[in-house]
Amino acid sequence: LFRSMKYNFLSSAAVISVAVLFATSASAQSVTVLGGGLKGGAYAMAVGLSKVLKDKAGINVSPQTSGGMVAQARLLAKGDAQFAFGIGGAIGAWAYNGQRRFEKEGPKKNLRAVAAYPFGHMQWVTLANSKIKTLSDVKGMRVSVGKASSLTQTFGRILMRAHGVGKGDVKESTPGFSGGFKQLRDGNVDAHLTAGRVPVSSLREMATSKEFRLIQMDKGILDKLAADIGSGVNVEQIQAGVYGKNQKNTGPVNTLAMYFGYTTSTHVSADLVYKITKATFDNLAAYKKGTPKAKGLTLAGACSGLAFPLHEGALRYYKEKGVKGCK
Repeated sequence: LFRSMKYNFLSSAAVISVAVLFATSASAQSVTVLGGGLKGGAYAMAVGLSKVLKDKAGINVSPQTSGGMVAQARLLAKGDAQFAFGIGGAIGAWAYNGQRRFEKEGPKKNLRAVAAYPFGHMQWVTLANSKIKTLSDVKGMRVSVGKASSLTQTFGRILMRAHGVGKGDVKESTPGFSGGFKQLRDGNVDAHLTAGRVPVSSLREMATSKEFRLIQMDKGILDKLAADIGSGVNVEQIQAGVYGKNQKNTGPVNTLAMYFGYTTSTHVSADLVYKITKATFDNLAAYKKGTPKAKGLTLAGACSGLAFPLHEGALRYYKEKGVKGCK
């Protein structure tokens, strides 16, 4: 047991040491890129990028899951990972400025943007036979909000509170992205919150065997929230039937659309960020072909909805390409 523990400790230390070495070396050929849950869009983008960078630029990328945006911000700020898909938008701005969930731990002013992209929509789901019609109806219910410290947990609490449902009014579960769908299918929770571009693959998969509804949110409440939050959110609608015949909504459902970030930190050198930014966008067609979740990432829109200042390496590339709005 002691030998095993010693081996695990040394292995972990080696991984961390290698990550720090590559983060600070302009000639580095290996990086870690964080995504979200295994079945989430952010992780799919990290995996897809790893293939493109290896094939087109000779850079080895280790895609890793993370505990959501809050965890990503902490890992990047410490230099324990070099890049991430996810952290950006409102939560990114809070991390950078030390607000809301980051108030006690302080601002993370070393976070930097590579690009921003429209990620998708907040989608509350319940089974079709549920009494839950609107988000205010989840009071007294069991709800799944993804992983602890994730985007969905953070915004789930914000959305419920805005609809008159406090943290103590529900039994909250944090089983992760796919775990929440399983709990909902098995009847172990009454509602589950997911986030992503419509249609979310796990929800589309559930629609093949279960009848469900997206839970309605109040547009007036969402409009006020979007104005208060500011960076990286818009009020939009998801149309009835986008998930097929087993989606039992009779009209459009109000929701928040989110911007996410392709993010790094000042721990990473300008030359390395430039090289990876160039490899990403010079090979964007190949990236999108192999990774449909990356379709929202565009060169023209790379500097729209940023939560952090651009990293100098990314800015160098955008200036070469004449991309507007980058500074």
